[in-house]
Amino acid sequence: MDEPILAKPGAGLPFVESLYLRWYLGPFVSRKADKATNLRHFTLLSSRVLKEANGVPEGKRDHKVLVPTMRGIEDSSRHWSANEVLEHLMIVGTAMRGLIEDLAAGRTSDFVVRIADVKPKGKYKGGDARPDFTDFINETARRLEPLDIVDGGVEHEHPWFGGFNALQWTWLLAGHSGIHLNQLVAIKKGLPR
Repeated sequence: MDEPILAKPGAGLPFVESLYLRWYLGPFVSRKADKATNLRHFTLLSSRVLKEANGVPEGKRDHKVLVPTMRGIEDSSRHWSANEVLEHLMIVGTAMRGLIEDLAAGRTSDFVVRIADVKPKGKYKGGDARPDFTDFINETARRLEPLDIVDGGVEHEHPWFGGFNALQWTWLLAGHSGIHLNQLVAIKKGLPR
Protein backbone atom coordinates (compact mmCIF):
# COMPACT_ATOMS: atom_id res chain seq x y z
CA MET A 1 0.00 0.00 0.00
CA ASP A 2 1.23 3.48 -0.83
CA GLU A 3 1.61 5.99 1.97
CA PRO A 4 -1.80 7.58 2.54
CA ILE A 5 -2.15 11.35 2.39
CA LEU A 6 -2.91 12.47 5.94
CA ALA A 7 -2.91 15.77 7.79
CA LYS A 8 0.41 17.03 9.14
CA PRO A 9 1.48 15.99 12.67
CA GLY A 10 0.12 18.46 15.19
CA ALA A 11 -2.80 19.52 12.97
CA GLY A 12 -5.14 18.64 15.83
CA LEU A 13 -8.56 17.07 16.10
CA PRO A 14 -11.82 17.94 14.34
CA PHE A 15 -13.38 21.18 15.60
CA VAL A 16 -16.34 19.66 17.48
CA GLU A 17 -14.13 17.04 19.14
CA SER A 18 -11.70 19.80 20.17
CA LEU A 19 -14.53 21.76 21.81
CA TYR A 20 -15.68 18.64 23.65
CA LEU A 21 -12.17 18.01 25.01
CA ARG A 22 -11.48 21.60 26.00
CA TRP A 23 -14.83 22.50 27.54
CA TYR A 24 -16.19 19.22 28.94
CA LEU A 25 -13.67 16.39 29.32
CA GLY A 26 -10.84 18.66 30.45
CA PRO A 27 -12.55 20.77 33.10
CA PHE A 28 -15.09 18.23 34.38
CA VAL A 29 -14.51 14.55 33.58
CA SER A 30 -10.77 14.67 34.26
CA ARG A 31 -11.45 15.59 37.90
CA LYS A 32 -13.97 12.85 38.75
CA ALA A 33 -11.59 9.99 39.67
CA ASP A 34 -8.92 9.98 42.36
CA LYS A 35 -5.27 9.05 41.92
CA ALA A 36 -5.75 5.38 42.85
CA THR A 37 -8.58 4.95 40.33
CA ASN A 38 -6.60 6.69 37.58
CA LEU A 39 -3.51 4.55 38.22
CA ARG A 40 -5.63 1.38 38.27
CA HIS A 41 -7.10 2.37 34.92
CA PHE A 42 -3.64 3.14 33.55
CA THR A 43 -2.32 -0.28 34.60
CA LEU A 44 -5.41 -2.12 33.36
CA LEU A 45 -5.55 -0.38 29.98
CA SER A 46 -1.79 -0.61 29.45
CA SER A 47 -1.91 -4.32 30.27
CA ARG A 48 -4.67 -4.73 27.69
CA VAL A 49 -2.50 -2.86 25.15
CA LEU A 50 0.30 -5.31 25.91
CA LYS A 51 -2.06 -8.28 25.54
CA GLU A 52 -3.15 -7.01 22.12
CA ALA A 53 0.48 -6.43 21.12
CA ASN A 54 1.28 -10.00 22.18
CA GLY A 55 -1.22 -11.16 19.55
CA VAL A 56 0.66 -9.47 16.69
CA PRO A 57 2.87 -12.03 14.90
CA GLU A 58 6.61 -11.34 15.02
CA GLY A 59 6.90 -10.58 11.32
CA LYS A 60 4.02 -8.08 11.41
CA ARG A 61 5.01 -5.79 14.30
CA ASP A 62 6.21 -3.15 11.83
CA HIS A 63 3.34 -3.53 9.35
CA LYS A 64 1.49 -0.20 9.16
CA VAL A 65 -2.29 -0.26 8.96
CA LEU A 66 -4.45 2.73 8.09
CA VAL A 67 -7.18 2.71 10.73
CA PRO A 68 -10.49 4.57 10.40
CA THR A 69 -10.88 7.99 11.98
CA MET A 70 -10.99 7.48 15.75
CA ARG A 71 -11.90 9.73 18.64
CA GLY A 72 -8.78 11.20 20.26
CA ILE A 73 -6.37 10.33 17.43
CA GLU A 74 -5.38 13.01 14.99
CA ASP A 75 -5.29 12.17 11.31
CA SER A 76 -1.48 11.94 11.05
CA SER A 77 -1.46 9.11 13.63
CA ARG A 78 -3.84 6.80 11.79
CA HIS A 79 -1.18 4.92 9.78
CA TRP A 80 1.00 3.21 12.37
CA SER A 81 2.29 -0.25 13.22
CA ALA A 82 1.94 -2.09 16.53
CA ASN A 83 5.55 -1.20 17.41
CA GLU A 84 4.83 2.46 16.67
CA VAL A 85 1.77 2.50 18.95
CA LEU A 86 3.83 1.10 21.84
CA GLU A 87 6.69 3.52 21.14
CA HIS A 88 4.27 6.47 21.07
CA LEU A 89 2.68 5.39 24.36
CA MET A 90 6.13 5.25 25.97
CA ILE A 91 7.21 8.64 24.58
CA VAL A 92 4.02 10.35 25.75
CA GLY A 93 3.71 8.39 28.98
CA THR A 94 7.28 9.10 30.06
CA ALA A 95 6.75 12.83 29.47
CA MET A 96 3.42 12.74 31.35
CA ARG A 97 5.00 10.84 34.23
CA GLY A 98 7.67 13.54 34.58
CA LEU A 99 5.06 16.29 34.49
CA ILE A 100 2.94 14.53 37.11
CA GLU A 101 5.97 14.15 39.39
CA ASP A 102 6.81 17.85 39.01
CA LEU A 103 3.24 19.07 39.49
CA ALA A 104 2.66 16.82 42.52
CA ALA A 105 5.76 18.39 44.07
CA GLY A 106 4.46 21.88 43.30
CA ARG A 107 7.04 22.49 40.57
CA THR A 108 6.23 24.11 37.25
CA SER A 109 8.06 23.47 34.02
CA ASP A 110 8.77 25.47 30.88
CA PHE A 111 8.38 22.27 28.81
CA VAL A 112 5.95 22.91 25.95
CA VAL A 113 3.73 19.99 24.97
CA ARG A 114 3.65 19.71 21.18
CA ILE A 115 1.63 16.90 19.66
CA ALA A 116 3.92 16.78 16.60
CA ASP A 117 6.93 16.04 18.86
CA VAL A 118 5.56 12.80 20.33
CA LYS A 119 5.09 10.75 17.20
CA PRO A 120 7.01 7.46 16.99
CA LYS A 121 10.59 7.77 15.78
CA GLY A 122 11.07 4.20 14.51
CA LYS A 123 13.17 3.08 17.49
CA TYR A 124 11.74 -0.45 17.41
CA LYS A 125 11.66 -1.01 13.64
CA GLY A 126 12.75 -4.59 13.06
CA GLY A 127 12.56 -5.28 16.80
CA ASP A 128 10.08 -5.73 19.60
CA ALA A 129 8.78 -2.84 21.72
CA ARG A 130 6.93 -5.10 24.17
CA PRO A 131 9.74 -5.66 26.74
CA ASP A 132 10.37 -1.91 27.08
CA PHE A 133 6.62 -1.26 27.23
CA THR A 134 6.30 -3.75 30.10
CA ASP A 135 9.10 -1.95 31.94
CA PHE A 136 7.42 1.39 31.26
CA ILE A 137 4.11 0.22 32.80
CA ASN A 138 5.82 -1.09 35.93
CA GLU A 139 8.11 1.94 36.34
CA THR A 140 5.24 4.39 35.92
CA ALA A 141 3.11 2.68 38.56
CA ARG A 142 6.12 2.41 40.92
CA ARG A 143 6.98 6.10 40.61
CA LEU A 144 3.48 7.58 40.76
CA GLU A 145 1.94 5.39 43.46
CA PRO A 146 3.65 7.08 46.45
CA LEU A 147 2.98 10.64 45.27
CA ASP A 148 0.38 12.93 46.81
CA ILE A 149 -1.74 13.58 43.73
CA VAL A 150 -4.91 15.57 44.34
CA ASP A 151 -7.17 17.89 42.38
CA GLY A 152 -5.61 21.32 42.67
CA GLY A 153 -2.23 22.95 42.75
CA VAL A 154 -0.02 24.07 39.91
CA GLU A 155 -0.97 23.30 36.32
CA HIS A 156 0.77 22.59 33.04
CA GLU A 157 -0.75 23.43 29.67
CA HIS A 158 -1.93 20.70 27.30
CA PRO A 159 -2.57 21.97 23.75
CA TRP A 160 -5.97 20.27 23.50
CA PHE A 161 -7.24 20.39 27.10
CA GLY A 162 -5.76 23.57 28.54
CA GLY A 163 -4.19 23.78 32.02
CA PHE A 164 -4.07 20.43 33.84
CA ASN A 165 -2.97 19.71 37.40
CA ALA A 166 -1.26 16.47 38.53
CA LEU A 167 -4.56 14.62 39.03
CA GLN A 168 -5.83 15.59 35.59
CA TRP A 169 -2.56 14.52 33.95
CA THR A 170 -2.90 11.16 35.75
CA TRP A 171 -6.41 10.82 34.30
CA LEU A 172 -5.04 11.64 30.84
CA LEU A 173 -2.22 9.10 31.23
CA ALA A 174 -4.84 6.38 31.68
CA GLY A 175 -7.18 7.67 28.98
CA HIS A 176 -4.36 7.95 26.46
CA SER A 177 -3.68 4.23 26.87
CA GLY A 178 -7.35 3.49 26.21
CA ILE A 179 -7.42 5.55 23.02
CA HIS A 180 -4.43 3.71 21.60
CA LEU A 181 -5.77 0.35 22.76
CA ASN A 182 -8.63 0.92 20.31
CA GLN A 183 -6.11 1.82 17.63
CA LEU A 184 -4.07 -1.33 18.25
CA VAL A 185 -7.20 -3.51 18.02
CA ALA A 186 -7.97 -1.88 14.65
CA ILE A 187 -4.38 -2.40 13.48
CA LYS A 188 -4.59 -6.12 14.31
CA LYS A 189 -7.84 -6.43 12.36
CA GLY A 190 -6.19 -4.79 9.36
CA LEU A 191 -3.06 -6.94 9.26
CA PRO A 192 -2.70 -9.20 6.23
CA ARG A 193 -3.49 -12.84 6.94
